[in-house]
Amino acid sequence: MLSTIHIQAFKGFADTRITPLRKVNLILGGQNVGKTSLLEAVYLGASNINNYQLLASLFRVAEGRDSQRYVQSVLAKAERQIDLVDEHGTMLRTALNVKSNSMLDSSGFHSLGGFSSETVQIDRWITGSRLASNLEVTRQKLLSEGGDLISADIASKNLSFVDPLTVSVHLPNQFGLVQLLDQTVMSRKKRVLLEMLRAIEPRLEDMHSLSPDGEQRIYVELKGDGDALPLPLLGHGFSRLVHLYCSLLVTNAKLALIDEIENGIHYSSLPLLFLGIQDIAVRHDVQTMMTTHSWDCIRAAYNAFADTDSLKDFQLIRLERDGDNVRAVVINDEALDTVMEAGYEVR
Repeated sequence: MLSTIHIQAFKGFADTRITPLRKVNLILGGQNVGKTSLLEAVYLGASNINNYQLLASLFRVAEGRDSQRYVQSVLAKAERQIDLVDEHGTMLRTALNVKSNSMLDSSGFHSLGGFSSETVQIDRWITGSRLASNLEVTRQKLLSEGGDLISADIASKNLSFVDPLTVSVHLPNQFGLVQLLDQTVMSRKKRVLLEMLRAIEPRLEDMHSLSPDGEQRIYVELKGDGDALPLPLLGHGFSRLVHLYCSLLVTNAKLALIDEIENGIHYSSLPLLFLGIQDIAVRHDVQTMMTTHSWDCIRAAYNAFADTDSLKDFQLIRLERDGDNVRAVVINDEALDTVMEAGYEVR
């Protein structure tokens, strides 16, 4: 599980450290403080380094050559660094445009390779108490079967936060939703999906991917309706719930990055939404980082975890402007109880 984030020189994050992280982390803060940028930084630090061009369209609308513009304006030229640490102390370091005599201290790190183009250079390292060179690993195995030392490559593959799932406020097209539902069916999790959705729409009987007119769509059966209805007719909010729940149920990722979790979802459905997220976090071991700017969302999330006696898995992370930097304030345990009981404005 991801336990610490340290971002240097990425957008508004001049030097920002966030620790500890919990199973479910709700990120809040003022307009343009950097909530979505935080998710982008984590994705950049945890995904395949060749995915850097996807950043422009992960959580935002990108058209034409926006991806190239994003790389030029955000990633190119200046040195940037993102350190991600798991609960065992293993650190994955992603550095951009590293020059000699830079801020980067790679002593004690093992290289995992890099990527270089005309506009950006990306290098990745890993370090931790159990890491050793391949030669040392071979020697250790010869001396003691099942020794503690492991190689850098094996350690990087064992990090639970690598290759995270991303969920944007923007829905995929109808065929993309069909593919997600089909994956849910193939993984035999449709029953779980229906149970979660019925908590919000009790009339729901079943869902199918069909093409009665040649165009494949998700169709929904509701009690009292004679014909199955295309999913979009139930509204953007319900479609987003289907997208969100299917994504979380079928992913192999152990870290999910979700932007504006409450977007398009009626406030009355938020408590049940978070009960579903809490259930997925426990049953499928998926850590989540979600952004919000809604007090209703914060209250619903707190109540969902309090009602299930699992506040130990939940916290708020408030981002605040601090001069040229963004400061992160972690709110959990007694401080979280105090904030919620007093109704302090924390958004």
